[in-house]
Amino acid sequence: MVFKKCKELLDFNDILAKTQLFHLECLLNKNNSTELNNILTKINQISNIKDSELLILVRCKVYVELKMYHEAMLDLNLLYTKTHSHIDDIFYIYLLREYMDFWLYLNVNNNNNNDLSEFGIVNEFSKYMYKRLRVYFISNLVNLNSKLHQLQENDILLLSEKIISSKNEELYLNLPMLYFRYYRIIWKINVKEILNKDCFIKFIIKSTNSEQYKDSELEHYEHVLKYEDVLKLEGLDWIEYQFPIIVKEVYVQPSIEINGSINMQIDYVRCGFNEEEITYIPNIGDLLPNFHKFCPHVPETFKDKYFSRKEMENLLELKDIINHL
Repeated sequence: MVFKKCKELLDFNDILAKTQLFHLECLLNKNNSTELNNILTKINQISNIKDSELLILVRCKVYVELKMYHEAMLDLNLLYTKTHSHIDDIFYIYLLREYMDFWLYLNVNNNNNNDLSEFGIVNEFSKYMYKRLRVYFISNLVNLNSKLHQLQENDILLLSEKIISSKNEELYLNLPMLYFRYYRIIWKINVKEILNKDCFIKFIIKSTNSEQYKDSELEHYEHVLKYEDVLKLEGLDWIEYQFPIIVKEVYVQPSIEINGSINMQIDYVRCGFNEEEITYIPNIGDLLPNFHKFCPHVPETFKDKYFSRKEMENLLELKDIINHL
């Protein structure tokens, strides 16, 4: 069965198939440095590796597993030069999020090792995401306001693994003043269900170009999604919603108000630019599944496209396939 499914991948796309199999082999040998070095050797024998962002990403992951952080950093920087949008950078980092020692290395190397606890940022990954990619996880707010803990939910399929949910109640979140370098503010949200037509979502931005400011001196922007607007977002799953007003100031304090019975989740807010007001979030699991975590959540229709855990345990047959790539 494993051979059949691997062969289907090979018939589909040669370089993609190799990448998926290398990634799977990496998952199966996380604590085996000898096997990881063998994977690295096979990847480096591919002549056109720089043409495949996913293959570079898998090699980066292998480097991290081997604690070869400098080489991993070079691959990550190479990926940044090849991606076409800010969301692509975020998309690829998902595969590396668990390696806190690696993020510490990058933060120190990039002189980003300062204390960010005033923003609720208390781990190296969240620090890197904010300082390097200007992504602020909403779950950081729980470290500033313990009352929000009851609204926090775990979701291993998301980059931060923790989100805040309105739980059908009115919710107002006021973020710290953040340093954002671009002119669009983007929220990652999931409007799961609307239970009452008498509802709205209000996005508020206060901003300035000065580190020292008075509230009365702040620029103020506001955008409201009424019921008809929110209805268009219901059931879309996770999306990025781009604040439609250009914010020209670099210091930005975003806020969001959810009024009425809306079951809505929030993952992060970031700066950047998307082509559309609504952008669907790609799932790296579609190309490089983390089999141990993703299989229980795969829709029934697509289960035959993934390996079960029992099939993964048949390592001998799998390695035979990989060795013949």
